[in-house]
Amino acid sequence: MASGLSNMRVTDVEIIPVAHREPRLRNSWGGHSDVAARTIVRLTTADGFVGVSETYGDEQVISDLNRRSELVEGMDPYERKPLELQLQDPMTFGAFETALYDLIGRVHGEPVYSLLGGAVRDEVEFSGYLFYKHEDADPESAAVAGGEVMSPEAMVDEARAFVDRGGFEVLKLKGGVLEPDEELRTLELLAEEFGRDTPLRIDPNGTWSVETAIRVARRLRKSDLTVQFLEDPVPTMHAHARLKRQIDFPVATNMYVVDFEEIAPAVEADAVDVVLSDHHYWGGLSGNVDLDRIARTFDIGVGMHSNSHLGVSMAAMTHVATAMPTLRYACDTHYPWMTDDVVLRPFEFENGRLEPRDEPGLGVEIDEDELERLHEKYRESDPLAYSSVESMAAEYADAMSDIGRTDWLPNKPRW
Repeated sequence: MASGLSNMRVTDVEIIPVAHREPRLRNSWGGHSDVAARTIVRLTTADGFVGVSETYGDEQVISDLNRRSELVEGMDPYERKPLELQLQDPMTFGAFETALYDLIGRVHGEPVYSLLGGAVRDEVEFSGYLFYKHEDADPESAAVAGGEVMSPEAMVDEARAFVDRGGFEVLKLKGGVLEPDEELRTLELLAEEFGRDTPLRIDPNGTWSVETAIRVARRLRKSDLTVQFLEDPVPTMHAHARLKRQIDFPVATNMYVVDFEEIAPAVEADAVDVVLSDHHYWGGLSGNVDLDRIARTFDIGVGMHSNSHLGVSMAAMTHVATAMPTLRYACDTHYPWMTDDVVLRPFEFENGRLEPRDEPGLGVEIDEDELERLHEKYRESDPLAYSSVESMAAEYADAMSDIGRTDWLPNKPRW
């Protein structure tokens, strides 16, 4: 059924890969390189309305978006379900759907969160996302913590920069880099610096064995630290189920429950307590809302995953989180690490929170000069780019050669 607006149909689809500066963050897969890729999608209607979105930037994603653009050209923006069924690809659909929501919001003068069912919170809380890291290529111009952070003591300084700059009240530690006991000592020092009641999390990205994770969880349970959950401590869903049979500590995932088909097996095995959503690959904004509803059915907690993203994704994450009633935890975001952006009004955190913008659509406008600069940077560079666990492992391991570790192997479990 047509929308009734004669010029509402999409007439132009632009797929614009961009490359932005990255800090040399570490994780259990390896490390970030100095440049990373994203993709901006821009849709335009016959009467000049525009909708934008942002997604991953690897060649496969860009190829899929370009190849399937013909399905979007000429479509009524309201006819999203037929598009989803035709695509059979949650990531490609998510990129197009977010831009379609932005477009519809601009046409009707409504913010995206209203189109998703309305705001269930006035503001969205985010965690301060802490990484062990190597020194940036240009540490003096880094957005935050430009120097090396490879010890618990240095991590406290990094966290202080996050708290002072954005007021973050929840701190997440990306683990799987140092020995587990050193990462536990990092949590201890963070609690000493910011208070024993400061909510903490640790995410080793599957690098601990079940036995190590049991030891860590039991030690944390006996401590007075306020640790909300362990995120992906062990390397498979089955390992998560084995772990949960031995501990009473909450376990979260964004590695082993990443689409709807994996929810039922995870519930049946009692493998996770918290699922971390991501509109980039959970079937767009509507997919996140669906996940929220299903999680509520099974009394599973919901948080939000993040990767290195720019301002368009920041806006989309905030809008969909505003409309998700089951969201129990502060969302993750890499945004404070970014020095580049493609939006005219970058986001600033206050008390670790963002209010969704009430302007039509996502509430962002593209900085055309920066878009062109970062697109040219993409064409001239070889940026870090991935969209799956497999491609992420290869990209991060490859990036380790930039800092002299050509022998790096992301073997799991490591401890």
